[in-house]
Amino acid sequence: MRNVSSLLLLLASLPAAAQLSQPTPELVRVNPHVYCATGYALGNVIFVLTDRSVVVVDTTEGQAPAQAAFNDFRRVSALPVNYIVYTHFHGDHINGAKVFAAPYTRVVAQQDHIEELRKYRLMAGYNRKLNQVQWAAHVPPEARGATLGVDLLHPPESGYIPPQITFDEQYKFTEGGVRFELYHTLGETVDHLMVWLPDFETLLPGDLFYWSFPMLASPGKPDRPVLEWAASLDRMRQLHPAYLVGSHSRPLAGREAIDQALGNYARAIRYVHDETVRRINDGEPLFRIRQEVRLPPDLASQPYLQPVYGTVEWAVNGVFRQYTGWYDFDPAHLNGGDPATLERALADAAGGTDAILQRARKAAAEGQLQLALELSEVAIGADNNAGAHRLRAEVLERVAAETANGVARNIYREAAAEDLKPAGVK
Repeated sequence: MRNVSSLLLLLASLPAAAQLSQPTPELVRVNPHVYCATGYALGNVIFVLTDRSVVVVDTTEGQAPAQAAFNDFRRVSALPVNYIVYTHFHGDHINGAKVFAAPYTRVVAQQDHIEELRKYRLMAGYNRKLNQVQWAAHVPPEARGATLGVDLLHPPESGYIPPQITFDEQYKFTEGGVRFELYHTLGETVDHLMVWLPDFETLLPGDLFYWSFPMLASPGKPDRPVLEWAASLDRMRQLHPAYLVGSHSRPLAGREAIDQALGNYARAIRYVHDETVRRINDGEPLFRIRQEVRLPPDLASQPYLQPVYGTVEWAVNGVFRQYTGWYDFDPAHLNGGDPATLERALADAAGGTDAILQRARKAAAEGQLQLALELSEVAIGADNNAGAHRLRAEVLERVAAETANGVARNIYREAAAEDLKPAGVK
């Protein structure tokens, strides 16, 4: 175990891709009462010691990594787990709960948790596919940009336990002489909460702060409350925490460092939001806004605002979608047809699929990988042949190798793996 006072220097030396979830498990002693199990899975487990029990905040995405974290923590304390707190409904925070729970354990969540989980389950088929794509289920773990602690192709039994205690704006309780203050703080989700431990000056922000530019808009998920996320960070700063222990990444210590990090995080969110809105009102198309909105240099240089999980471009997409409709002022898109019809027509006009693929190879050779990818998509739509799939797989691997974003790398490599499957294999 490593004391948190040395973590700031360690974090500065870590490669950016390692900061969202480290590759090796470690139980970090934040202070005498708070421990953070990080690296066991994508999500952390946070253990809070009281005089008579343990309170667990978030439980990882599976029972196996949760058990591994719990086994290591049991070398520190054998006290019973009397409470489990979910910071929000996402699977990497709730699916290991059974490992920690006894018949007397009470599970706490914000009151919107149940409804958000219902909507997620309503779209179970879509979300199953999305998770396989986002976390590169068909790609070897060592080639992924980020990975879960469970096998998505053969998912284990969920260890989720529904909450017995829910609340609206705040919930306070004392357990074993320790005060716990839970506050509804929108951001990653509408049911998100933070945990404040005033006796230890320790803040548990859930997924509202981690070591990456925030995922303000996930590629395949519903809109997120962007400005409310920034407001939640402002609220956290008012507490002046001495320790910040998120549900991803490693903890952070020191009031000044924490205040600066939370402040810069909020400023980055508002900057991208405001710039996107301004450009929408100026009539700029989405693709140009994505190309042109960039963080100011003082924010872009911060290690916790690197695009290893969320990206500015994806945030622009999300803000654009929140404020506009699906119509992009191109009348050809108002009642668009089957893309394959257009792709076949383009191939015919170019003299056949081979001409499209030749132009795609030229683009790839010139380093125009996005153009090469789009041209290979046209070739596949026009004539679903093995050569077109091979070319797209090659381009996808090159794009994946060049991206710093772990989720993007997974999406590209998962698509490449699908392209290289033998015909007829699902």
